[in-house]
Amino acid sequence: MNTRKLILITLVVVGAVTATGVVTVTAQSSATTTVQSDAAAPDPGNYTRLYVDDGYRNAELKPGESDTFTITVENGEDEPVDLSPRVVSPPTRNQPPVESSWVSIEADDTTLDGGESREFDVSVDVPDDAEIGDYSGMIALTDETVQYPGRPPQPIHSVSLSVTVWQQPTVQIQSDTHIYTQLQAGETVTREITISNTGEEAVPVSPQFNAENNRRYRPTSRETLDRSWVSIDAPNEIPAGETDTVEITVAPPSDADRGDYNANVDLGITDPARPNDRAYWQQVDLNFQLWTAPDEPFETTFSVSESTTNATLTLDAHRPRTPEASSNADFDVTFVSPDGREIAAERSSLTDSGRVTLGAHRQPAQTDDTYAAEGSQQTFTYELDDPAAGEWSVRIMPENTMGFEYELTRTEGN
Repeated sequence: MNTRKLILITLVVVGAVTATGVVTVTAQSSATTTVQSDAAAPDPGNYTRLYVDDGYRNAELKPGESDTFTITVENGEDEPVDLSPRVVSPPTRNQPPVESSWVSIEADDTTLDGGESREFDVSVDVPDDAEIGDYSGMIALTDETVQYPGRPPQPIHSVSLSVTVWQQPTVQIQSDTHIYTQLQAGETVTREITISNTGEEAVPVSPQFNAENNRRYRPTSRETLDRSWVSIDAPNEIPAGETDTVEITVAPPSDADRGDYNANVDLGITDPARPNDRAYWQQVDLNFQLWTAPDEPFETTFSVSESTTNATLTLDAHRPRTPEASSNADFDVTFVSPDGREIAAERSSLTDSGRVTLGAHRQPAQTDDTYAAEGSQQTFTYELDDPAAGEWSVRIMPENTMGFEYELTRTEGN
């Protein structure tokens, strides 16, 4: 069974057929209006049965370019139907209408016999001086309309038309604009955002800091970044054919509270080849986890039995994910015996480990080739030989690491 679509849409622009068989479009009011007195939808059975193969068409064109597509219409009636293909420009809140002068419809014969199917070629020609942006409209096939309370008349037989006019952007952000890092309170981290301008004129740069809480990624766990922690060093403009950088520095005070923070910076670039209402491409998201160095060691207890011959403490240090972070993590470990005697532990081994993948997505700022490193850690091992039976404790003071995991293993004799 074939599925047939009955399309309902909006306002009308009437066309005139030329001697060459091309329908050129000029604006005027709809010839027929059907008014509904109640809020219920009208019965489609009261209208001419016409079926359209595709109710939506989109064209993406640069100024000066054109495109042609085909509309297939089938007459579901037993008697002939006269068509009047034309552009309709419904009122929209955010998009300008498709200009009627951009559209022409090739139609040698607009009378469709009962049960007959016909193809109509529609051409969209965007002029050289067209402004970039999104345009919307419709192609109405008949004069029949329907009206709902409080709304303008809408054509019953129509195809939605969307035209995106675009140009090749002249400004490119060459750095990763999604910044996530881990930072110790009192330290500073700086990121450079590289911007290139391939256009023929300078583009202004005016960064704006936005401290409103952005909860797109982790909606329950991020705090708003304090504006006083952030400084931005940027040029006033990027000259034509040149590349420059914007430096964003985050410097939380030493008494800042630990946790996840976020904000964003709009670089304030005006690219003549991009719509002014779309700034997502130049927004830098700042997301970082702030940690604080401890004043007191972490302490935990463990039991030693009479058969225990050895106790081993293993510590896995998490390295901050930032190029500026120091890699010399360390621990000060002290064992406390059941009688309260403190034993300073000596490290018996140190192991470096990491993870490498061949399939991770390459970020704009990465320079690696085949191998992508996805984090690393260090493992510290401490031995306690012939511990006395009883309840022991161990005090662990971390240095240059924002987190660690521990494991206590007891070796039992026979």
